Parts: sequence; C-alpha cells; structure tokens
Amino acid sequence: MKTSTLYLCLVFLCASFSMQAQQKDGNIIKKRQDSTAIKTAQERKYFEALLGIITEDEKRLLKNKIEHINEKLEKGKITATEAEKEKKKAALLAAANIEYRMAKKKREMFLDHYIQEGGSFIRFGEVFDTRKIKKRPLKYDRRTKSDVIFAFGLNNAIQDGKSLNDSDYKIGGSRFFEFGFMWTTRVAKNHNFVRFRYGLSLQYNNLKPTENRVFVDNGNLTTLEQFPNDLRRSKIRMTNLTVPLYFEFGPSRKIDKKRYVRYYTNAKFKIGIGGYVGVNLAVKQKLRYSENGERIDQEIRRNFNTNNFVYGLGAYIGWDDMSLYCKYDLSPIFKSPNAQQRNISLGVRLDVF
Repeated sequence: MKTSTLYLCLVFLCASFSMQAQQKDGNIIKKRQDSTAIKTAQERKYFEALLGIITEDEKRLLKNKIEHINEKLEKGKITATEAEKEKKKAALLAAANIEYRMAKKKREMFLDHYIQEGGSFIRFGEVFDTRKIKKRPLKYDRRTKSDVIFAFGLNNAIQDGKSLNDSDYKIGGSRFFEFGFMWTTRVAKNHNFVRFRYGLSLQYNNLKPTENRVFVDNGNLTTLEQFPNDLRRSKIRMTNLTVPLYFEFGPSRKIDKKRYVRYYTNAKFKIGIGGYVGVNLAVKQKLRYSENGERIDQEIRRNFNTNNFVYGLGAYIGWDDMSLYCKYDLSPIFKSPNAQQRNISLGVRLDVF
C-alpha cells in the first residue's frame, strides 16, 4: 500500500513539473514570437520607406531620360517609333534598377558586407543584369589612411653673413609650392593621439634675384650678375622629389561600433614635426625682357652647381585640414666652394582628402 501511494505521488509530481515546464516553454516561445513579429514589422517599415525613396529617385532619372528622348524627337534626330522604343527600354531599366537596388540593400543588411559593383545592363527586348557582385567585408579597424596634401607660400634663402632683410632675393616675389600624397598610420593600438605620416611629394622652390640680376654659371661658381636689359622677370626654380616623414600629435574623435571602430581628426587641433629627404630633379632659370621692341621669354635649363641630394626639417600647426607650414633645407642650395645658402619656406598647408 505504501509503495502504491509512493508511486502515485511520484506520478503526480512528474505531471506537475511537466505542466510547469510546458507553460514556461510556452511563455518563452510567445515572447520570441512577439519579438520576431516586432522585428519583422520594423524591417517591413524600413524596406517600405526605402522602396519609396529608391522609386522616387528612379522616377526622377526616368523623367530626365524621357525629356531627353523627346528633345531628340523634336530636333528630328530620331523617329517616333525609335523614340517609343527608347522610352520602353528606359522604363524597363528603371524597374530593373529599383529591384536591383532593393536586393543590394537587403544583402548588405543581412550579410554585413559592402557590395562592389561592376558591369552593366544589357537590353535585348528584355533587361538582363550582367553586373558581378563582390563581397568586401567591412574592416573593423583601419590604422592607416591616405591624404593629398597641397602647400604654398613665401620662399627665400638663409645666406652666410646676411639677414633676410639684406637677402639677394625678393621676399614677396620668391614663392614655393608643394604637392604630394601622404599616408597616416596610428602609432598606438587603442588611441590616436600620435600618428606617423609619410609619403611622396614634389617641391617647387623659386628664388627671384633683386636689382635686375640673373644667375650665371662660372665653372664651379654660381654668381648673381647684372643683366644688360631691363628684366620683367628673373627667377630660378628648383624641383625636388622628396619623401616627407612626420610625427603628428593631436586629439581625435573615436567612433566605436560593434562592427567597426574609427578615429576622426576633422575639426581638431594638430601639430606635426619631422623632415624630408629627396633628390633635385631639375633646375630652370626663367627670364623675360624686351630687346629691340620685342618681348623675349628665355628658359635656361642647367644645374647651376646645385646639390643633387636635398634634406631638411619641417613643422606645421593647424586646425582641421588647414595648417601653418614651415620647412628649412639643411642641405645647401649650391655646392662648395659657393657660399652656403639654405632654402627656407613659410606658408599654408592643406590636407585635401
């Protein structure tokens, strides 16, 4: 009797636990179903809104194409039959574009990939999509970025035994230009305060002599001598190909997402210290003067005893993409036994991209 009672109690407890488990599972399933329903509704609303935006965009493009076809018809470039065919093809292409763009957005959403496109639509009465799709995974952390730099400003030379006030070159008329590509790599793993910048740039350093003088190559010596005619222009330009190397310091804005992390320095203070090494590619002297009532433009391409190897120091300080920029050549402009002169530049530097 005791055994039978024990079995009955055990059966009752098992049945009770089973009912509670089923009820709990039912609640979990219901919550999941409710969550899925909410998510599905949100996705449906998002895609409905997206479809409306894409449709309006394609309608606008289709309208422009039809207007262009009508203009060709009015000018007699195509017949009415050809115009009707072109309009039908344009409409088919617009519909295919809507479908393709929606499918692309869905793939990007569910695969967490950017999609690169290549190819085009081919139309033979029907619209065929020949575009190949490559999946490019989103990189979590990009430690290196690239920029185009452009700099310009005043140029002159530091001469032994002379100050800039007594310079042989016009302060306002002598200028420099620099154009190049720079890469910026974050030094630390978890912050962007210190960056290493490196690249390749072209420097154009111009010097304009004072007092109607020109550069003259006298063997190993390069001297400034008076020109017999009145000069409208007299300048020498040295073109250098350099490798700039800088350490840049400054705060940045960090964007931390589940899928990626990025550091942005726009609208931030920055300071850079470093230098450059390179080679002298070309030297050109430009002269403009009048002789017998005729204007003469003369270009003299010669080395003028300039150094083939150049190196120097540079620094910049600025905000966002604009900086005040200074560079100074440690290498003399002219080879020995010429008096030592070193190029110095001050201007504005822009990080274009």
